Amino acid sequence: MNPQLLTLIELQKIDNEIAELERGKAAIPQQVESGRTGIEEKQIHLKEAEDNLLVLQKKRKDLEMDIAAENDHIAKTKTKLPAVKTNKEYSAILAEVETVKQKILVLEDQELELMEILEKKEEEIPPLKANCKEAEENFNIYKLKKEAEAERTEKELEVIRPKRSQVASSLEEKLLAHYTKVFNAREGVAVVSIREN
Repeated sequence: MNPQLLTLIELQKIDNEIAELERGKAAIPQQVESGRTGIEEKQIHLKEAEDNLLVLQKKRKDLEMDIAAENDHIAKTKTKLPAVKTNKEYSAILAEVETVKQKILVLEDQELELMEILEKKEEEIPPLKANCKEAEENFNIYKLKKEAEAERTEKELEVIRPKRSQVASSLEEKLLAHYTKVFNAREGVAVVSIREN
């Protein structure tokens, strides 16, 4: 067999190996990014749960302030009782106090419902935090593995590229130019074997 042909076959093997390594190395950043996306989704879910909890806690404080304001209203209204001169005024003040008491009962019921919801929401946070932490730890391990893989691939390329240059330099210049043109045009296939059936 023609020695130049054997050299071309060897060159194609090396070029295919280089292409394979470069494809693998090029895919690593996308793989790392897709891993990061999974973490970000979990972090967003945790943040939404924490924000929801803060909104509920603010609602509870607002209800507590409303209840305190209504209790103050009752106290102020009751201070008017000694100054009342007629039964009608006295009945009106007692009716006002009773109305405010009913309003306070409604507010307290709302606060109790809110406290139950808050308790459930507070129980959801620790597992979400643990899930996020675990995902981050797994991602960091994965990222380190991928970085090591990229370094290992680069080292392999540093070894194989000089070998390619050495093999390519042993070819005639015209033959190498034609090989390169065909290799690029055919997406990595420049030399094929012909076999009889």
